Order: sequence, then structure tokens, then C-alpha cells
Amino acid sequence: MRRVVVVPGLLAVAALRFAAQDPGLHVTRDGPVARVQAVGLLDDGKFVELMRSGFPLRLHFRLELWKDRSGWFDRYITGVDWDAVARDDPLAEEFVLIRTGGSVTRYNTTEDLAAALSVPYRVTLAARGSGRFYLVARLDVTTLNDTDLEELTRWLRGDVTPAVSGRENLGQALAHGAQRALVRIAGLPTLTLEARSEVFPGEESR
Repeated sequence: MRRVVVVPGLLAVAALRFAAQDPGLHVTRDGPVARVQAVGLLDDGKFVELMRSGFPLRLHFRLELWKDRSGWFDRYITGVDWDAVARDDPLAEEFVLIRTGGSVTRYNTTEDLAAALSVPYRVTLAARGSGRFYLVARLDVTTLNDTDLEELTRWLRGDVTPAVSGRENLGQALAHGAQRALVRIAGLPTLTLEARSEVFPGEESR
């Protein structure tokens, strides 16, 4: 069973502990539960400027379980993905954070949003069997245009229907495709972070 859970109670601790740091990703383990935490994502201000300019941020997380095999290629066991979207709502003068599952939270300041983004995710990913295992976490932070945001928001809420469909929307689809290309050509900042846990024994070898 794999579950992704945010730990709200750690928000204040995370904000204090990782204030004013370079962006980083941490992955630790407590029994079958992995703890994945991103820190310092907004500290240099570039992603805040992008959000205020109308470019929401997509945070795509992936956590993988690997089996360590000395002298051989390590073996991939399983993995889980989840997403979050952060955007600026200029009319409400708030930041909005949408997570997988459709939960929506609003924050008044960039500091509050930064603290929320550093709240750890707890993911149940059991390492069954004998041997030695480790976890690999990855975070990709990218910018979105309006259609990207609409489609991803629908997916986060469980609706897999494309945001653009049908002949009557062909012109709109082409326009949005051109916009996506311009976003990529513009070279807007992106960020990729990776982290690896310490090696640990499988459950049956304890």
C-alpha cells in the first residue's frame, strides 16, 4: 500500500529549520514510511516573480525504492508520483497551493507559502524481503501556462478529461500549443533536485 500524506504539524518546525537555505531535497525513513521534504524553493525569489507574472509552478515528486546489489546493477522495486501546484491569485492577493487529491490551501504571504512547501510528505513504501534497500527521491519544479494549469488541476482533483477537446476548440488548442512552445523557448527557470536515503535492511531481515 502506498500513501502520500502531508504533515501539517511540522510546518512551523520546517520553516524555522530550513530558513534562507539553497534549494534542497531530503529523504529519510522510519519503518515503512518515507519522509520527503523540499526546502528553500522560494528563497532566491525567482519562482515568486514567475508566479506574480502569471506563471504557476508545478512541483512533481517521485519516490523510488531500490534494492542494493553489490557487484551487480541495483534493482528497481517500485515507485510513486505525486504533484502540487502553486500559483498567485492577484485578485484575492493570496497564493494558492493545490495538492494531489484536490486539497486547496491559501496563504497570505510568500513566507507562509514557503513554509507550506517545506512541509514533509510521508509516503508508505514498504521494503519487503531480505537484502538491503534504499530510497531515491526526485523533485522537478517547472512553470505552467493557463492550459497546463487547468489540465493539471483537473487531474489533481481526479478528473482526467482534457481541458481542450473537440473541433470547435481547434484554434484554442493551437494557440495554447504555441504558448507552451514560447514558454519553453523563453528559457524560464526550472529546478531539479534529487536525494538518496541511507541503505536499510528489508522487513524480513530484521
